Amino acid sequence: MSEIIGETAGKVWQFLKTNGPAPAKKIEKGIGENSALTNQAIGWLAREGKVAVDRTQKNNPIYALRE
Repeated sequence: MSEIIGETAGKVWQFLKTNGPAPAKKIEKGIGENSALTNQAIGWLAREGKVAVDRTQKNNPIYALRE
């Protein structure tokens, strides 16, 4: 399972690199994965310090790659 999450994290990273900051739903649609796997992949990247979260929109956080 962690291999699948890691591969999806790579897709999320590439999506954010190409498209810039985005909410989880847009990332999910862009990479063609379900919400659970997308959120696990975002968490993976966050744990590694590669993703920043903008929570100014309370119910719709925006994810971006850290510089």
